[in-house]
Amino acid sequence: MKKYPKIVEKKGKRYFYRFSLHQRIQHIVLFTATITLALTGFPLRYHDAWWAPYLYNFFGGIDVAPKIHRTAGSIVLALFVYHTCYFLYLFFNTRVRRLREEGRATPFNIIKEFLSQEMIPNKRDLFDIINYFKYLLYWTNKKPKFERMSWKEKFDYFAPYWGIPVLGPAGAILWWRDEVSHYLPGIVLNAAYIMHTDEALLAVMFLFFVHWYNVHYAPEKFPMGMVFLTGYLSEDEMIHEHYGEYERVMKEEGLEKEIRPQH
Repeated sequence: MKKYPKIVEKKGKRYFYRFSLHQRIQHIVLFTATITLALTGFPLRYHDAWWAPYLYNFFGGIDVAPKIHRTAGSIVLALFVYHTCYFLYLFFNTRVRRLREEGRATPFNIIKEFLSQEMIPNKRDLFDIINYFKYLLYWTNKKPKFERMSWKEKFDYFAPYWGIPVLGPAGAILWWRDEVSHYLPGIVLNAAYIMHTDEALLAVMFLFFVHWYNVHYAPEKFPMGMVFLTGYLSEDEMIHEHYGEYERVMKEEGLEKEIRPQH
C-alpha cells in the first residue's frame, strides 16, 4: 500500500492525511451512484408531485430512467461487495498473518484483533458520545479529543451496511418482479416496495441533511469540505474535529512544541 505523508505543508499551512486515493475513488463512486439513484427513484415514489414528471423526463422518461436507476444500483451493490472483500483481505493479509507469524492466531486473538480496527465501534466511542453531549449541554467546557475515526465517522461508515442489504435485495425483487411472482406470493412484492422506498428515503434524508451538513454545510466548511478530493484535512479542521489524532501526529512528527490548543 502506498505510504502518504502524515503532514504536508502548502503556502505555509499544514494539512493532515486522512484518506488514500483508493478510498477517495470508492467514495466518489458511492456518492455519484447514490445521488443518481435518488434522482431517478424518487420521481416514481412521489409520482403525483408537480416536480416528478420534469425530473423523470430529464433522465429520459420511462424508457431510459429505469435503466439508469438499475445500473446505478448495480454499481452500488458491486462496490459494496468489493469494499467488503477488500476490507477482509486487508484484515487477513496483515493482522491475521502477523498473528500467525507470532504464533498467536487463536480464535480469541483474531476476534480481538478484528475489534481493534479503527472503524469498529469501541468503548472509547461510548464515552466520547457521552462527553460530547455533556459539552453540548454546557455540563463541561472540555470538548472530547476525538481520534482519527470518531463515532461520527463510524456511524457514517456502517450506515450502508444496514441500508444496502435492505435496498439491494428489495430492488432486485422489484426489478425481476415478473419472474419472482411465479414463485413467491404478491405480498412479497408489496413488502419489497415498502422496504426499498422507505429505506431509500431514510438514507437520502440522512445523507442530505446530516452527513452533508457535517462535511460541507457547517459554517467552518461551507461551501464545501475538500478532504474527499484531496485526502487531507487542514490544521484548523483537525483541531476542531480530531484533536486527539492532531496531538498524536504532531508528536510523532517531532512538532510537539507547535501543538495548538483545542478550540
